[in-house]
Amino acid sequence: MTTYSVTYRRDPGDDAWLVEIDGMDDVHTFGRNLDEAATNAREAIAVTADVPESAVELEERIDVADVDVAELSRLRDQALEAHEIYLARQRAAALRLTEAGVSRRDAARLLGVSHQRVQQLVAG
Repeated sequence: MTTYSVTYRRDPGDDAWLVEIDGMDDVHTFGRNLDEAATNAREAIAVTADVPESAVELEERIDVADVDVAELSRLRDQALEAHEIYLARQRAAALRLTEAGVSRRDAARLLGVSHQRVQQLVAG
């Protein structure tokens, strides 16, 4: 699998996405929507590089109104990872509290969740 960087830009005169492929300045394609543009980019890269389309992975950037989609994607991934850590620690705290004899209602108050959530956490 080879990764190719592509940038999508809106065509100001048309309702289409223009695709620029890094390192392939003479290859041009477009799509009416992002899915079509990505499909066309994979096809154009495969033909130009003489590789199967299934071996083409795209690193996509969008050049629209200074929206950094890659940064948003990284932030989303970081948030999901932090949330998973939070859930694991929340469960561990609920278990420790209830094993120490703290009622589920009191554990809920300490953890800032409902007693039903504490029940879910200690149940597994």
